[in-house]
Amino acid sequence: MMNILKNTFVTLGLGFCLAFIPNCRGNIIATEEELADYGWVMYEEHNFLDAREWFGDAIKKDSLYNDSYNGMGWTMGHLRQADSSVYYFEKFLAMDTSFSNILDFHAGLSFAYNALGKSAEARTNCNLFFGKQNLILNPGWEFSHNKKINYLDVRLNLAVSEFRLGFFENCQDSINKIYQAIGSSTAVNEDYTTVTGRTALAAHLATLQVQLQNS
Repeated sequence: MMNILKNTFVTLGLGFCLAFIPNCRGNIIATEEELADYGWVMYEEHNFLDAREWFGDAIKKDSLYNDSYNGMGWTMGHLRQADSSVYYFEKFLAMDTSFSNILDFHAGLSFAYNALGKSAEARTNCNLFFGKQNLILNPGWEFSHNKKINYLDVRLNLAVSEFRLGFFENCQDSINKIYQAIGSSTAVNEDYTTVTGRTALAAHLATLQVQLQNS
């Protein structure tokens, strides 16, 4: 059934129905955009194995279509294949960096590199993410295919990377920016030159992780 769906698209009403209907003006060949769009449908339903297939077909259809790589990168991350996630994000960025949803790529890369324990690369992509934000047009980025993921998660990822790299002053600054963004009165001013201070920073990171997951 999956192969039939992949080869034929029939538009019905306001949406599109993926089915094979014989004798109906012939078969309509799916575009790379349609393939990727249905990949996102699978992604949002947490059907990541099928999403991988649809995004893969979209890439085969047009190797220059950025949203296919975006979808594949996020999907591979959910499949706990962070190295593959990095591969797809980085492969497209090596070809083009002038597209509108580039924040999705840097956010996804920051999470994937963090999962791989590559804190320097994670920090780089977090900083690229915040450097490319248009704070007038898009003051609060959120991932369009999972609204629970937003710029605060990237900021926390940055703080974690800074902590792991020993940039404790930067880490403390990132923590305070998160508290401020969520409307908390907490102001962190730890003596991070001491073990006690660094332990306190780690506790704040753990607290914020729970708060953001539950928000």
